Amino acid sequence: MKENKLSSVPRLALNRMEVAIAIGVAPNTVDEMVKEGVLPRPRKWHTRKFWLISEIEAAMNEWPADGEVEADPRDWRASV
Repeated sequence: MKENKLSSVPRLALNRMEVAIAIGVAPNTVDEMVKEGVLPRPRKWHTRKFWLISEIEAAMNEWPADGEVEADPRDWRASV
Protein backbone atom coordinates (compact mmCIF):
# COMPACT_ATOMS: atom_id res chain seq x y z
CA MET A 1 0.00 0.00 0.00
CA LYS A 2 1.32 3.42 -0.95
CA GLU A 3 1.94 5.81 2.00
CA ASN A 4 0.13 9.12 1.87
CA LYS A 5 2.79 11.84 1.44
CA LEU A 6 0.71 14.37 3.37
CA SER A 7 0.79 12.20 6.49
CA SER A 8 4.50 12.99 6.85
CA VAL A 9 3.94 16.77 6.80
CA PRO A 10 4.20 18.11 10.38
CA ARG A 11 1.20 19.98 11.78
CA LEU A 12 2.01 23.55 12.77
CA ALA A 13 -1.43 24.79 13.79
CA LEU A 14 -4.90 23.61 14.81
CA ASN A 15 -8.36 25.05 14.30
CA ARG A 16 -10.73 25.62 17.24
CA MET A 17 -12.33 22.16 17.06
CA GLU A 18 -8.93 20.46 16.83
CA VAL A 19 -7.66 22.41 19.85
CA ALA A 20 -10.71 21.29 21.81
CA ILE A 21 -10.19 17.65 20.82
CA ALA A 22 -6.45 17.83 21.51
CA ILE A 23 -6.89 19.04 25.10
CA GLY A 24 -10.12 17.18 25.83
CA VAL A 25 -12.57 20.04 26.23
CA ALA A 26 -15.55 21.47 24.34
CA PRO A 27 -14.98 24.19 21.72
CA ASN A 28 -16.81 26.71 23.93
CA THR A 29 -14.35 25.89 26.71
CA VAL A 30 -11.49 26.80 24.36
CA ASP A 31 -13.13 30.21 23.93
CA GLU A 32 -13.39 30.64 27.72
CA MET A 33 -9.79 29.55 28.22
CA VAL A 34 -8.65 32.19 25.72
CA LYS A 35 -10.74 34.85 27.51
CA GLU A 36 -9.21 33.81 30.86
CA GLY A 37 -5.72 33.96 29.37
CA VAL A 38 -4.84 30.31 29.98
CA LEU A 39 -4.65 29.66 26.24
CA PRO A 40 -3.16 32.06 23.70
CA ARG A 41 -5.31 33.96 21.24
CA PRO A 42 -5.50 32.35 17.80
CA ARG A 43 -3.65 33.58 14.74
CA LYS A 44 -5.87 34.89 11.97
CA TRP A 45 -5.63 34.64 8.20
CA HIS A 46 -8.61 36.22 6.44
CA THR A 47 -11.55 34.67 8.27
CA ARG A 48 -9.69 31.52 9.39
CA LYS A 49 -8.33 31.23 12.92
CA PHE A 50 -5.49 28.91 13.91
CA TRP A 51 -3.64 28.17 17.13
CA LEU A 52 0.06 27.44 16.80
CA ILE A 53 0.79 24.09 18.41
CA SER A 54 4.01 25.48 19.88
CA GLU A 55 2.09 28.30 21.62
CA ILE A 56 -0.53 25.92 23.03
CA GLU A 57 2.22 23.68 24.41
CA ALA A 58 4.08 26.66 25.90
CA ALA A 59 0.92 27.93 27.60
CA MET A 60 0.04 24.49 28.97
CA ASN A 61 3.56 24.05 30.34
CA GLU A 62 2.90 27.08 32.55
CA TRP A 63 -0.24 25.56 34.07
CA PRO A 64 0.22 24.22 37.62
CA ALA A 65 0.51 20.46 37.98
CA ASP A 66 -2.17 18.66 39.96
CA GLY A 67 -1.42 19.18 43.65
CA GLU A 68 0.62 22.34 43.14
CA VAL A 69 -0.60 25.57 44.68
CA GLU A 70 -2.11 27.67 41.94
CA ALA A 71 -0.88 31.24 41.66
CA ASP A 72 -3.35 34.10 41.79
CA PRO A 73 -4.93 34.00 38.31
CA ARG A 74 -4.91 37.81 38.16
CA ASP A 75 -1.09 37.66 38.18
CA TRP A 76 -0.76 35.00 35.50
CA ARG A 77 -1.54 34.91 31.82
CA ALA A 78 -0.28 32.81 28.95
CA SER A 79 2.97 34.47 27.93
CA VAL A 80 2.58 33.60 24.26
